[in-house]
Parts: sequence; C-alpha cells; structure tokens
Amino acid sequence: MLGRVDPQGSLLTPELLLGEVVSKGSFYDRLAKVGPELIRDEDFAHLYAAGKGRPSIPPSVLMKALLLATKDGTSDRESARRTRADLDWKHALGLEVDHGGIGATTFSLFRARVVLHDADQQLFRATLRRAVELGLFSRKILGLIDSSPVLGAGAVQDTYALVSSAIGKLVAQAGPDTLSKALQRSLKRYLRAGKAPIDWQNRDARAAELARMVTAAGKLRAAVAPRVAAEPDGALARADALLAAIVAQDVETDPVSGAPRLAQQVAKDRIVSTTDPEMRHGRKSKSRRFNGHKMHVISDADTELVLGLDIGPGNGSDGDAAADLVSEVRDETGLPVSEVVGDMAYGDGDTRAEVQAAGARMTAKVPPVPNSGGKFSKTDFTIDLSDPHRPRVTCPAGHSTTDTIAAGKDSKRRPVRALAFPAELCAACPLRDRCTSSADGRRVGLHHHEARLQAARAAQTRRATIAKFRQRPKVERKIDHLQDLGMRKARYRGQRKTKLQLLLAGIVANISRTDVLLTARAAC
Repeated sequence: MLGRVDPQGSLLTPELLLGEVVSKGSFYDRLAKVGPELIRDEDFAHLYAAGKGRPSIPPSVLMKALLLATKDGTSDRESARRTRADLDWKHALGLEVDHGGIGATTFSLFRARVVLHDADQQLFRATLRRAVELGLFSRKILGLIDSSPVLGAGAVQDTYALVSSAIGKLVAQAGPDTLSKALQRSLKRYLRAGKAPIDWQNRDARAAELARMVTAAGKLRAAVAPRVAAEPDGALARADALLAAIVAQDVETDPVSGAPRLAQQVAKDRIVSTTDPEMRHGRKSKSRRFNGHKMHVISDADTELVLGLDIGPGNGSDGDAAADLVSEVRDETGLPVSEVVGDMAYGDGDTRAEVQAAGARMTAKVPPVPNSGGKFSKTDFTIDLSDPHRPRVTCPAGHSTTDTIAAGKDSKRRPVRALAFPAELCAACPLRDRCTSSADGRRVGLHHHEARLQAARAAQTRRATIAKFRQRPKVERKIDHLQDLGMRKARYRGQRKTKLQLLLAGIVANISRTDVLLTARAAC
C-alpha cells in the first residue's frame, strides 16, 4: 500500500533542530527545497497495489534517496547507513533526526518497481517541465548530441566460458526432471566452478574439449526442445536461445576434419557475457575498445540542461539512436527542438534523413570522401542534380558527362548509380594520372542521399554553421558531468537497468543545473 509523507512535517528535522549543521547551498539543500514540488508521492501511486495493508515507505523519500546515492556514488548498504546517520541526507529526505533509516534491500525492491513502470523516465521529464514553467528555455531549442561508452557490469568471457556458462543456465532453468540421468552426468563438468580439468596449454586438448562442449550443448537443447516449443516466451526458451546464439557465433565446422573449431571471424553482434547478454564489444575510436553499452545524450545549447537520454548497444553507431532520441524529446516533453548539432559520426545521409523525419534538422560535418593513391576525390568533381532524372558531373579538367550506369548496391542493399566518363576521353586527358588508373575511364558514384550530403557539405563552411559547431563541446562537458555521477561504468546488468542509472544521473544533473540558472537569473 502506498505510504505518504506527512504534510504537517515535524519539529525534529535537522534544519529546525540543529540549524547550521546541514550544508546550506549544497545538492542536499537543493533537493530538500525542490523535492516536495518535483517528487510527489501521488506520482508513484501506480507502483503500488491499492487497498488495505501496511503502508510503504513514501516513494518520494525512496526516489530522493536514489538520487542522493547517485550524487554520492554510494552502495545500497552505505545509502541505508546514511539515511540513518547522515544529517545532510536526513535534511534532503525530510526525515527526523531520530529516524532509524531505510533498509538496504528496500532500495533494490523500489528500483525494480521504478523500472517496471518507467517512473524514472517520468521524473526525468518532470525536471524539464519544471524548467519550462520557470521560463528557462528559448522558443527554439538547439540540441547538442553525442554518445559515450559505458563499461558493462557483466563478466567478459572467452568462448569456453561462454558455452559452459550458457549450458549451466539452461540446466538450471530446465530442472532435473527434464534431463535424463546420463545427460545430467555428462553435464556435471560444466556446472562446477572454474574451467574443465584439461591441459589448457595443449591445442589438441582444447579442441577435444570444444567438441565435447558442442556435443553436450546439442544434446541438452534436444532434451528441452519440447518444453521450449510449448513455452516459447518463457525463461527456459530464453536460456535455450542464449546457448544457441553463443554456439552459432563462436563455433564453426572445420572444412577439412568436420570437427567443431573456434570461429575464424568475429560475429557482427557477438555476445560477450552470459551474466549480461546485452553487453557488446564496442569502439569509440580505433584505439579505444570497450565492453558494455553506449549512452546517448541530447542537451540544450542555451541552458545546458539534459533533454534526452538513452542506452544502446556498445557496438551500435552514434547515429543509430539520434532519430529516436529526437522524437522522444519532441513528443514526450513537447520541447521545440528544431535542430540538432553533432560530430562527424552523425553526418551520414541516413542519420540526416531519419532526424529530419523526426522533426528536426541534423547539423554535422559530412564524413570525408576517401581518395585512392592521392588521386582526385569525388569532392573535386562538380555534380549537378538540378535534373534528378539526368544528373551531370564535371571533372577537374572541365569535361562533363551525363552517362549513368549501375554500380552495385550500398551497405543497405540499395541500388547505386554512377556517372561514367568515356574511356577514350580519360585516356587523352592530361590529368589522367591524377584522376584514374582504370582503362574504362573515371566513375563518380552517386550516394543514395547525394543531394542532402551536397547541401550539408556546402552549409558546413558557413559562419552560422561554424558557430553552431563551436557550441558542441557543451554536450561533451555534460557527458563528463554524467560520468562524474557514475556513468563511466554500469552499476547494474542489462540495458534497461543501466538506463535507470543514466536517468537518475540526468535528474541529478538537471536539478543542479536548474538551480545554477535560477541563481544566475536572480543575480541579474
């Protein structure tokens, strides 16, 4: 049953009883002041069953405690201690000095309720509604977007550990009644702690163990297949799918011997952990590799308030989440985000088109066009698309062509066209050595979003666009703030729970930033 904060208050709160002991002007003080308005018990009523029963700890108190834990980086056990013994926490939570504190397990149970009912997203949006009511936003909002790695909380495992652990998870879900005694005996080696007792330095021993594991996995999956078919959405089916995916991604058949062997190429969406199957290998740059997730952030250029947050797979590209995040900000908060500025990772044609469909304009530098051996690149040619049915290209030597040919398909299987210069024209051209070595003459490919990219390439040199690019570091500063609030590493397993962690950090950041903006406005 929903518990509520007593509206009458108490004379035993730290600020009334002890006065200057609490930290005035701190985040604890800010939360104490804004908490009753921003975080109300009735906003969490849908998290609890109606009717009679023992009242819960007021959810507004628990939510504020989660925010304090995010700000101070405390564990549930330490948070429980601070609710009992820390006057700053008691002040922020509105607890009496002699309050006995909140149990550590209560925080875990409350987080589960919050995630189940998306109450974290509702509170994050409430911080933005408050900023709107205070008149902090401009009529048109320039959004700044970026992403950053979040190290996963799961253990990264090699192939042998992955398969063994996945077998153990499937056995645990199946239970002893599903499996024959003989099969249970053959699986015991994968249910004990540690790796199988073989000589791991011996290549043949490793190969034999891999074959043994794959065979055991196949027999286990065959044994549980009837129950999986009967309950395709159950926990057993999920464990079966995990084992199947791991074997498929990490093991292949040797074309010579026909025996199982480690896959020679890394699977595109490879699972790296059975303790958190949503973790992925990711790269922020060629030299920076990580295992985990990726957080995506949109902030407002003027106020530097966080507008939208999301957690995606670690191996996803930055632009993958841009359109959905822009749509969420515009649709769920009503904020008029008309333009979004990002780095070059957001400059491809597909991302621009998707963000435009979401109601905003994507402003980012267009990725450079590669050139082979120092020869003329595509950008050295003038492409005229005024007639979409008859495009024209002019080369650096002044020759033009409208001859269009098919040039295969792009990475998304869309047909690609190219404009072709006659072979005899290129053969006699004095700039041939700087242009092409093909006997067929030079080809200039037309991107699926060629007109869009041309317009963006022209716009990125304008003063107004350059001025917008100079504001982009503000979102990097905001990401740094979120990392200071714990977002370098996930505290929980899975993308949704990691998003809870990110939203809590965003709420703390917005509460702090709103207070700074109000203080600055009052000083003017």
